Amino acid sequence: MRIFLISLFGLVIFALSSESYAADRAKVNVTCEPTSQKLAYDCMIMLMSKKSGAPLEGAMLMIKADMPSMAMAHNVPVVHAVQGDKPGHYKARLNLEMHGDWALTMDISGPLRDRVIKKLSFGGRWLRNTIIARRITARWTTARCIKRV
Repeated sequence: MRIFLISLFGLVIFALSSESYAADRAKVNVTCEPTSQKLAYDCMIMLMSKKSGAPLEGAMLMIKADMPSMAMAHNVPVVHAVQGDKPGHYKARLNLEMHGDWALTMDISGPLRDRVIKKLSFGGRWLRNTIIARRITARWTTARCIKRV
């Protein structure tokens, strides 16, 4: 019984003090805009501390892009982000292989170590609507040509 109480006391002390030992996590906001190059996107990444909300300066940020629907089918090289003009802001250019949903794995090192995965859609709904409109137009044109003959 005595060993049980000592163990329970140690567990309670550890549980109460574990918050101070917990590592800080990163909060990441990512926005990507298309460039004049086909399938190239300029991304702005904002890194913040999840606990304090303060911007993370001096971090090294590596970004790997994978397509969840086609695992290991694409070979997009890892991109190293460069620090932007504001604290906690980083910039990177992604050269993707196709439009669609991509998972960006961001490995952060420096003031803290963390891995954050964000899922983004590149190409958007306008691309799908354009493709559908082209298919409908092509079918209509083909049907019109068949009628004339």
